[in-house]
Amino acid sequence: MIAVVCFAAQFAFTKIYEGRVRQTFVTALSLLVFTSCIGTLLFLIVGGFQIRFSWFSGIMAAIFALIMIPYFVVGIQILSLGSLAIYSLFMMLGGMLLPFFYGILFLREDVSAGKVAGCILLTACMILQGTGQETEEKVKKKWLYYLLCMVGFIVNGLTGVIAKAHQVHGHGREVDEISFTVISCGLTAVFALFLLVPMLLGKSRKTKMAEFRSTLAMVPFLSIIAIGVAAYLGNFLHLKAATTVPASVQFPVVSGGVIVLSALVSRVIFREKIALREWIAIGGSFVATFLFMY
Repeated sequence: MIAVVCFAAQFAFTKIYEGRVRQTFVTALSLLVFTSCIGTLLFLIVGGFQIRFSWFSGIMAAIFALIMIPYFVVGIQILSLGSLAIYSLFMMLGGMLLPFFYGILFLREDVSAGKVAGCILLTACMILQGTGQETEEKVKKKWLYYLLCMVGFIVNGLTGVIAKAHQVHGHGREVDEISFTVISCGLTAVFALFLLVPMLLGKSRKTKMAEFRSTLAMVPFLSIIAIGVAAYLGNFLHLKAATTVPASVQFPVVSGGVIVLSALVSRVIFREKIALREWIAIGGSFVATFLFMY
């Protein structure tokens, strides 16, 4: 449940960040570099600057880091093309369904009537929550928008699959969650820097540097710190839970919880109007999280 709070906080602070800077590759990569550095430092301190390493964990962390780049960059591009509601819908569906089916198909986790009903209800609620706003907002370049949404669906789901696979297979059991988070955060920062630095030194460096400097203003930078702490604390707790909680339960419950809490934050803090269909979706998501317990 603490991971759910962290992920909801991540979305809230990301909303603040995106409202203060332009949605470009530079601002997306800058966010990724800074938050990854924060995650690395945070968990180095938590782990007493001691890191366990295995080649299996290193490979899994590298894959995780590579996945995080399109996760951030594609997300920024999607938001510049169309609805945030539909983007969130695809991301949450990917984060729920891919790990769910991974647990069922590859880890031979039990399938119960409650899990099947919960999966169906949660999927229906996510669709209901997103489609209401989609009818009111015109999406630019729909084919590209939905193509990127499908990429986001796959990317977000793969992060959950990688995290689960690391904890339950091979030598990954020798490397604790703190060490894996440090390694993946560090590699993410390095990979993102390889992409960011050439942009800042390229032909349009004045424009790109201006975009980069905008991320260092007080509100965006404080948002970056909050996003980094929330995101990687949430990921760490997610990894911790993966050692004891079946993937077919863990990921759908987290998805449903984030939907409910994010909606409450949206209404109470950001004063956004929530339509009746969205309240129905929120209530259904809450019920669905309990169905996965049975």
